[in-house]
Amino acid sequence: MTFLYLVRRTHLYLGLFLLPWLIMFGVSSIPINHNYQAAPPTWDKLMEAPFSATVPTTTDNRELRGVGREMMNAAGVTGGFYVNRPNPRQVNVNHPNFLRPTRIFYYIEEQRMVAERREFVPRLFLTGLHTRGGYGLGGFWDYLWAVFVDLASIGLLLWILSGLIMWWKIPGTGPRRWGWLALVGGAACFAIIMLRL
Repeated sequence: MTFLYLVRRTHLYLGLFLLPWLIMFGVSSIPINHNYQAAPPTWDKLMEAPFSATVPTTTDNRELRGVGREMMNAAGVTGGFYVNRPNPRQVNVNHPNFLRPTRIFYYIEEQRMVAERREFVPRLFLTGLHTRGGYGLGGFWDYLWAVFVDLASIGLLLWILSGLIMWWKIPGTGPRRWGWLALVGGAACFAIIMLRL
């Protein structure tokens, strides 16, 4: 097996393996780029009940994860979540489910918790696919999603590198000047636009 054979096979099969992720990032970029003012989504109340938990005085999200997990359990919601304390009287938990995300509010002074689930909104579904990431949510599937986002990022870089190697090394791929024109033209467009913004 030659080096070029390995490069070509890596380029081909890496592209096929990452195809769903590349399609997802490509399609989900469209609503992000073409932002428009839509009516606010509807949130349906899942439950409202008395709730009591010991809340750390800190606003450090890592220290709030314990009370966040208690809130998730009390609301009957499983999976990863974000937690924050926007003010001394409240703790918020967000479970970023792609189809119908859930938010939970704990009103500390009132010892009351409210959980709501958002309606399915196609545009928010797509943008959620694009922006979802990070290892801090705590759920198994959330962690696995973050791993595949990293794999897709590394895969894109390997795809680019293997494409450059094939353009440069494989005989019969066409005149090199067209490759140089594409390479320099793309880099120049990117640099000019970036510097003008």
